[in-house]
Amino acid sequence: MKIVLNKPFWGKPEEKLLVKALRTTTGSGGGPFNGQLVRQLKKLTGSRYVFPTTSCTHALELSMRALGIGPGDEVILPSFTMTSTANCVVLTGATPVFADIKEDSYNVDPESIAEKITAKTRGIIVVHYAGMSCDMVQIASLAKRHRLFIVEDAAHAIGATYRGKQLGTLSAIGAFSFHGTKNISCGEGGAALTDDPKLADKMDIFRANGTNRSAFLAGMVSRYSWVGTGSSFFLSDLLAAVACAQLTRIRSIIRQRAAIAAYYSQALSRYRGVIALPKVTPGTSPNWHIYAIRFTSPEKRSEFMKGMRVLGIEVSSHYVPLHTSVMGLAIHARPAKLPVTDRVANTLVRLPIYPGLTAAQLRYIVTSAQKVLEAH
Repeated sequence: MKIVLNKPFWGKPEEKLLVKALRTTTGSGGGPFNGQLVRQLKKLTGSRYVFPTTSCTHALELSMRALGIGPGDEVILPSFTMTSTANCVVLTGATPVFADIKEDSYNVDPESIAEKITAKTRGIIVVHYAGMSCDMVQIASLAKRHRLFIVEDAAHAIGATYRGKQLGTLSAIGAFSFHGTKNISCGEGGAALTDDPKLADKMDIFRANGTNRSAFLAGMVSRYSWVGTGSSFFLSDLLAAVACAQLTRIRSIIRQRAAIAAYYSQALSRYRGVIALPKVTPGTSPNWHIYAIRFTSPEKRSEFMKGMRVLGIEVSSHYVPLHTSVMGLAIHARPAKLPVTDRVANTLVRLPIYPGLTAAQLRYIVTSAQKVLEAH
């Protein structure tokens, strides 16, 4: 039995809307399915402004451009994250400053953020790892005290909440991902969200190649023209159609993922001490984008991964820490000391979790994991 780590949850609803988009639109960005996607995301999140993008990467880049980040500025972010979180800062000429994470949640540690703040710090990018919220109360307090912006890299977190509010809406700008591995997926895609009209205006111009295209479409100007810097971040209407169909099933998707997570936790709880199971962070209603376990040593992690792969189950580690990467070392000749990040990166394993997993596959994953754990 071959079981993959991630698999898109696509079916008849996605197929139906995609075919409709193929037959009725040009497929370019800004079409009717982009409009529908905006309405659905506004309903889900309560955000005033939503901009579908080609990826979460571009949503993050859009956020930095709208916030005016540039040379001489510093932005604090976790080292334990995808490169996009840092590249959006680097591409503006600013400097990413890497912070450590918390041992129990793998989210950025507010105490580490506080240690990294300097006169050059302009803001903080938080990452809600695995759909578990960061400590947004403490981070917001820090940001307010030092007059810093917060941007949420909510690539993992669509549909998850913190104290009843949707992740991605607790800051100046939030960024979602619709990549093929995410809970809501259309192959490639993302969205940027904000409640700030000034930021929204800047984002709207930048994503449209620096033009006032939206003002033209609204009848506010007779022709649209080049009014600022920008790039093209529009999501194809074909992909937007798939995302629209996915969003109608978001509650069902989250319920199914939560059921899988509960099954894993119950079956693997006897191995506490050998492995650490995921913990739900206080105040979070998670979407279970990732189910990650941790081992007491890198060697035990390697033995487990090898054993599971022999049995046909794809498991994976996560993230080479950015502060130890080639680019990280080029930016900071003296790498930061981030001991928790290093430990987590060397001992974490992700198990398969997606709605398409059958009961038979789940039983096989669990019995295989038990067999490998007991063998070592």
